[in-house]
Amino acid sequence: MNERPDQNRGVGGEEPRATGSFKVNIDERDLMTGPIEGPRRRQPPELYGEPPASNRAHLTEEERKQEKKAHRKRNRIKARKNKRIFKFMWLCMVLLTSFTIASYLIGGSNDFFGVRNEGTTTVTIPETGVDEDALAKILADSGAIDKPEFFSLYCKVKKESMDAFAPGEYSLETDKDYEDIIDTLQGGNQVRGEEVTVTIPEGYNALEIAQTMEDNEVCSRTEFLDALNNMDFTNYDIIASMGSGEGRYYKLEGYLFPDTYNFYKGEELESVIGKMINNFQNRMTEQVYLMAESRGMTMDQVVIMASIIQGEAANTTDMFDVSSVLHNRLNFGAENDIFFLECDSTMCYPYKNPQAIPETGAMDYGAYNTYNVQGLPPGPICNPGAEAILAAVRPNDTQYLYFCHSDEGVAYYAENSWQHEENLVLAGLMEPSW
Repeated sequence: MNERPDQNRGVGGEEPRATGSFKVNIDERDLMTGPIEGPRRRQPPELYGEPPASNRAHLTEEERKQEKKAHRKRNRIKARKNKRIFKFMWLCMVLLTSFTIASYLIGGSNDFFGVRNEGTTTVTIPETGVDEDALAKILADSGAIDKPEFFSLYCKVKKESMDAFAPGEYSLETDKDYEDIIDTLQGGNQVRGEEVTVTIPEGYNALEIAQTMEDNEVCSRTEFLDALNNMDFTNYDIIASMGSGEGRYYKLEGYLFPDTYNFYKGEELESVIGKMINNFQNRMTEQVYLMAESRGMTMDQVVIMASIIQGEAANTTDMFDVSSVLHNRLNFGAENDIFFLECDSTMCYPYKNPQAIPETGAMDYGAYNTYNVQGLPPGPICNPGAEAILAAVRPNDTQYLYFCHSDEGVAYYAENSWQHEENLVLAGLMEPSW
């Protein structure tokens, strides 16, 4: 029979004695006094907290996957929260910016249309001249405008010739819009007469415009005609691109844009003519320049053709068919034994028609006659409007080579000579040969 082993343990961690073949190991904690520590259990990873580094080293593979999953979830929650905050801040910024810009643009728009307090102020343009920014500052300082940056931009976009703003002292109403301000400042110096409104109809030539100016006491007829040839207006791009104007009766014919103007009696000719040229430049859109370039035409050729269209067409709709005849004659007329444009409106220039030729003292005429001059004449025969200019670069697509009009303005078009003869009879312009 085996003896019971001694359960007493030696002090100081000595190995227990063993009897027989049994050995008993007693843990040191079994000999300690105080509360007994429970078995240590591994805590599950927190879903929303980062486990200590000491614990992560002992995580199982499954626990690491759970930790990564919890981390991604936590990041998604934070991202959604941050996204909401960002959207709110962005909305606030957009609204604030929009309100600021809207307020600025409304103020500029009101200033453009002259929505200001009524009153009168004095504006002085120095003898040294001004550029757009300097003029805008002068106007703002005097109270004529509220937004100098808008006025300066307006002048730059319109390509206003700053030379047209004559030095002097001007009295301006403070509720004028930008265009009225410009017209007033381009009206000459402070010594001005009564303001008059002058209308230049489409198709008027230089002689007719000169007479209109004299009738309204803006300037004399002879002074106006002399200025067209002898004054330098090459500071305007459209005139500079025209060239020397050799062979023309009046160099600026065609560029005096027909419109209604406010002039002053006795106004300086440089200002009078400058207003009309400046108006012409402003009316020429980028579309017109591009279409002219696509057809291989210079702007001067466009104006010359437009002046003939203006003189020949019965109305604005008719202009695009008349233009097609002129283009067709120039492009393939020779294939049909047609070598001239043969337009009646060119026969008597610088006079409008035979009835306009004076009985005595008449100038030479006929140098523009397209029954004798091959191709386009040396210059425009009148001052065309915007529709005639557009028709010159955008003709209708036809095969017409002839046209005529009855006394009532009915247009007839033909592709060959025998059709044209029939049309002449129908229009009452020729007796039937049958």
